[in-house]
Amino acid sequence: PDWLLARSDPGLIACIWRRWPRLRPMTSLLGNTATARFELPSTDSPWQVAFGAPSKLGRCLSPRTFLAFRVLLALFWTGITIWSMVDHKANDLETAPEFYIYLTNWSLLIEWFYLVSATFVTRMALRNPKRTALDGAPSKTPLFARITYAAQVETYVLSFFVFVLYWALVYDGGTIHALSVFTHGVNFLVALADCLVAGIPMRLVQFWLPFVISSTCVRVE
Repeated sequence: PDWLLARSDPGLIACIWRRWPRLRPMTSLLGNTATARFELPSTDSPWQVAFGAPSKLGRCLSPRTFLAFRVLLALFWTGITIWSMVDHKANDLETAPEFYIYLTNWSLLIEWFYLVSATFVTRMALRNPKRTALDGAPSKTPLFARITYAAQVETYVLSFFVFVLYWALVYDGGTIHALSVFTHGVNFLVALADCLVAGIPMRLVQFWLPFVISSTCVRVE
């Protein structure tokens, strides 16, 4: 067909785009350069909508209930994080700095940062619900929202891999400690609950960040 003979890349892509509409949803899944930078769609400050309202699954929640849900997740995971750090120091005092070299603990801290940050951003969104920037003019996704969005992607991906890899490769059938269950299982359940009720959709192009984080952690270990 003549469209296969197109010499210019834009022309070829345009032909494929017109003839195979089924490929179009793939762009939503893959994302683009803007989503790779963790920017939300360039409408009037959509961060208020993205962080101030639950997902379709949680649409029955009122704004206050939605915020309370995020507060509870943040408080719960703050307690688990403190427990993990205290336990590590109590049992391995001379090597306490090693707490920060394991992927499990990186995931633990990133998840804590995300849940706390998402709570504050949600609170800000609910205080300023209109789709206008804080200064009254349209703007791109603010930096604090982009950082929280990036932390969300890291949390969802890392918590899943920490959960799977620990029980598939590390666990040797010995005694199961309660803290290990929380840091290698409940961590993913908390992330999953947040994803189902409050999560902003992820795109494949954003997975570069969890890859960099995990690769760096492996090199440190």
